[in-house]
Amino acid sequence: MMTPNLAERPFLNTRPVWLVAAAAGALALALIVANAVSFVYTGSTLAPLVERRDQLVVEERALVARLSGLVTDLSKVPWRSLGARIDATNVILREHNFSWLAMLDDVERVMPYDVRIVQISPDVGPAEVDLNLRVIAKTREAMIEFLENLVSDPSFSRPTPQSETTPEQSQSGSYQMSLSVRYHPPKESS
Repeated sequence: MMTPNLAERPFLNTRPVWLVAAAAGALALALIVANAVSFVYTGSTLAPLVERRDQLVVEERALVARLSGLVTDLSKVPWRSLGARIDATNVILREHNFSWLAMLDDVERVMPYDVRIVQISPDVGPAEVDLNLRVIAKTREAMIEFLENLVSDPSFSRPTPQSETTPEQSQSGSYQMSLSVRYHPPKESS
């Protein structure tokens, strides 16, 4: 019996290489077939998509042209003077909604009996009202009581005397005082 001489021809195990090459070849063939089928299928429906794309491009150009026209129109609007008009309108609306009756009721509530209002001028703000008052009284204690009532009442804050005239300085023979105070109008119930 003859034994093979293994040293004469080395044994190479090429079977895994052939198996991987065969699998890769089959996979490549399957991908080629799938790609060909996809090309044939989408090639027949590509024309409507191209037409739709072209239509969208035309619509986009029309919208861009319209938008640039609108931007040009908006640049012609005098925003600064429009803002000033809006502010003036808001002031008018605030003054229109301001309740003189509620304010006079609140002022009457804090006013001592022997103090009289000579002049009252409100400056209506968004949330509060600044009042400038000119009052007269027979005694200085009545003026002080009026200031204390303004300090203690939650409807008023920051009473600040501006000027005071004694009976000797005035022609009327009474105490006169000008003051400013912040008035907090009652919230409207909705």
